[in-house]
Amino acid sequence: MIHNRPMPDAEVSASLLGRLLMQAGRVLDGPFGEVIDRYGLTRNAWWLLTELYGTRPEGLVTIGEHARRCGLAPSSATIAAEQLTIRKLARRRRPRDNRRIIYLTVTEPGVALVEAVRDELEASAARFYRLYDDEERRVLRDLLGRIVETANREPDGSVPEPGRL
Repeated sequence: MIHNRPMPDAEVSASLLGRLLMQAGRVLDGPFGEVIDRYGLTRNAWWLLTELYGTRPEGLVTIGEHARRCGLAPSSATIAAEQLTIRKLARRRRPRDNRRIIYLTVTEPGVALVEAVRDELEASAARFYRLYDDEERRVLRDLLGRIVETANREPDGSVPEPGRL
């Protein structure tokens, strides 16, 4: 059977774009890893810590919801949460009426660490970000954000219910 699907433009094919995204990720992971390694953090612990930092105004959020938001498997988030609580960068809380739920919040030392590390991360990747002006960086952020947002959706395109992984 002959399929009459149009061939994608070779310059923007899914395989080429996917490869470029993966290569760019590896390039940026080098300086990123060097910085967080100096602070004794794993990548998962950093992603979870910055999720906690960013959701401070929301109040109590379950560890499962934090995991979903930062793209971590529940087991990976649990391990990262343990690493953060041991270092007193995060605090776990369980409601008395439902011991199965665990809330996770950032502590003041956690806030201070995110703010210190963030500046170093910016400096470590500055040579790459200087390739783009402010508008181009916004476009890049929006394009990559759409990929992440789509990955966090259900197969039918709906957004998962809070707390559902």
